[in-house]
Amino acid sequence: MSSHINPITFSVLDSGIRSAVAEMKAVVLRTAYSNLWREAGDLSCGLLLPNGEIVAQGVGDIPIHLASMSMTLLGILKTIPLEEINPGDVLLQNNPYAGNNHMPDFFMAMPVFSQSKLLCFTAVRGHYVDIGSPVAGSYNLLAKDLYGEGIRIPPVKIYKKGVVDTELLSILSSNVRNSSERMGDMNSQYAGCSHACRRVISYCKKYSFEIVDAAMKQMVSHSEVTARKAFENIPDGSYQFEDFCDGDGNDRDPIKIACKMTIHDDSITVDFTGSSHQCVGPMNSPLGVTYSAVCFAIKAVTEPHSPSNSGSYRPISIIAPKGSIVNPLEPAPVVAGNHETSSRIADVILGCLSQALPDLVPAAGTGSATVLIVGREGVKDDAIMYEVHGAGQGGAPGHDGSNARRTSIGNTGNTPNEILELTYPVQILEYSIREDTGGSGKFRGGNGIQRKLRFTEDSTVTIVADRDISKPYGLFGGSSGANAVFELTDAEGKRCLLSSKTASMHVAAGSELRIGCAAGGGYGNPKDRSLNQIQRDIDDGYISPNYARREYGINIGEDHVGIETRFIVGGLGLEGNKE
Repeated sequence: MSSHINPITFSVLDSGIRSAVAEMKAVVLRTAYSNLWREAGDLSCGLLLPNGEIVAQGVGDIPIHLASMSMTLLGILKTIPLEEINPGDVLLQNNPYAGNNHMPDFFMAMPVFSQSKLLCFTAVRGHYVDIGSPVAGSYNLLAKDLYGEGIRIPPVKIYKKGVVDTELLSILSSNVRNSSERMGDMNSQYAGCSHACRRVISYCKKYSFEIVDAAMKQMVSHSEVTARKAFENIPDGSYQFEDFCDGDGNDRDPIKIACKMTIHDDSITVDFTGSSHQCVGPMNSPLGVTYSAVCFAIKAVTEPHSPSNSGSYRPISIIAPKGSIVNPLEPAPVVAGNHETSSRIADVILGCLSQALPDLVPAAGTGSATVLIVGREGVKDDAIMYEVHGAGQGGAPGHDGSNARRTSIGNTGNTPNEILELTYPVQILEYSIREDTGGSGKFRGGNGIQRKLRFTEDSTVTIVADRDISKPYGLFGGSSGANAVFELTDAEGKRCLLSSKTASMHVAAGSELRIGCAAGGGYGNPKDRSLNQIQRDIDDGYISPNYARREYGINIGEDHVGIETRFIVGGLGLEGNKE
C-alpha cells in the first residue's frame, strides 16, 4: 500500500467509492423513463481512471456492459484526448468499433476534477430501446452492415463546459422512435454521472486529491493480487471446448465458438482461433463484448465474492483473430452478438474451466437473452416493448440450477405483466415455469420461462434468441436442457413455428405468440439423484411423472385424495435411484 495512505483511510474510501457507484445506479433507476431501465434495469455504472482502468463497477449490473467500459472510454480518448477535456464536459458514444458493445448501448462519461486536476470519470452505459433503423426496437436481423442497425454516434462531447450541445441532441432525437423516452433516459444517465461526480469530489475535499487518487489505484492493484492468487489454484494446462449458436438470422448454418484456455501460474490466456469467420447477419461479437464475456465467466468461477475492476482482468489475455465471429471487421453488424454470441462465449469458457475445476463449474444455462420486441405498426412516437426473458440455469455441484432466472452475461429483471399490458398492445395469457425442460442429472438443470400473449392491436414483432437447434450442454453425465420454442397462432387459428431469430414481421390483432425459453443442462449422473428430490420436483410442478419415468428410470404411483391426485415416486416399486 502507498506510504501516504493508511489502511483505515483506504478501507473507508474503498467502501465510499463503491457506494458512490451504487448511488449512481439508484439515481438512474429512479429518474429513467423507459420500462427497460426503471423496471428491468438494463444499464450499468462504473468509475474509471484517466488511463481507462475501471476502479469500481456496479454490483448486480450487467456483466456484458462492464469489463468493456475500459475499451469504450479509451475509444473516446483516442478521438478526444485528455488535454482537451474540461470540467463540465460530458462524453458520449455508441460505436462498437471504438470499444463500445452494440449500438443500442450508449456510453456516457463525465470527468471528475478536483483542484483543477482530472481524477477519474463516472460512467453509465444503458440500452436505448430504439436508435433508428428500419424496424421498431432497432434489431434489424436483415441488416448486412452496421449502417442498417441505427444511428451511430462517434465519440463526442454532448456537453461542453456545462453547456449541452442542442444541435447534436436534435440530430439524435430526430433519428429515433419515441424520442422523448430516449432523451429522458439520456437525462437519467447525466443525473447518475453527476451524482457520483459530486460524491467523489466530496471525498477529495475531505481527504485530498492525492489520497483519493492513491486509494483508487490501490483498489485496482488489490483486485489484481486477489485474481492472481485465485488463478494459482487452477491446475496448469491447456483446456479446449466448443459450442454453437444457431445461425445469424439470415441462414441457419451453425456458428462455432472454439476456445483453448491455457493456465500458467497466475495468468490465463484464452485463444479463439478456430472459431467461425464473421457472419453476414448481426451475430458478430465486437472485441469489447468478447472481452467482457470472457472476464465475467472466469471471475464467476475463480473468485466470485471479491469486488471487480480492471485489476481482476489484468491477468487475462485474449487471442481473438480479426475477421472472426469474436472480433469482426467494420462494418459487420453486431446488434445480436452483444447478448446471444456473448452467451455462447461464456459457455465455452465455463466448458474449459469444467475440465480444470470440475467441482466448481455448472452445466450450461439457457445461453440466450430471448428478446421480444413489439411495436405499434406505423406509429413513430409510441412506446416500444423490449422484454428479456428469464431462463433455466445449469445444474451445479451441490445444487440444482435456478428456474426462470436470468443470470450469466445479463442480470436484467422482468417487467411486471401489469405494466406490459398497461403500456403496450399485448394481453398476457400465461407466464409460467416451463415444465420438463431442465436437463436431468444428480443436480437438475433449471426450467425456463413460458410466456403466452395476445396482441390487442396490429403490431410489429421481432424475436432475437438462440438454442432452438443446439441444446445447453450437461456436464459429467447430466443431460442437455430442452430447446427453445416459438409458436405463432394467427387470428384465424393457424399455427406456425418460428425461428429463434425472426426478422420484424406484421402480426394482426388477435394473434397469439408462445415463447418457450431453453433450459439449463443437468450436472452428474441422473441415477444419483435421490427419490426425495425427484418427488419434490413432481410436487412443485417442475417435472411430470412421465419425465421422471423417462429420465430417472423410476416407477410412479398415484395417491387419490378427494378430487386430487398426487403422484408418488416409487409407488410401484423402486428402480435405479437411491434415497
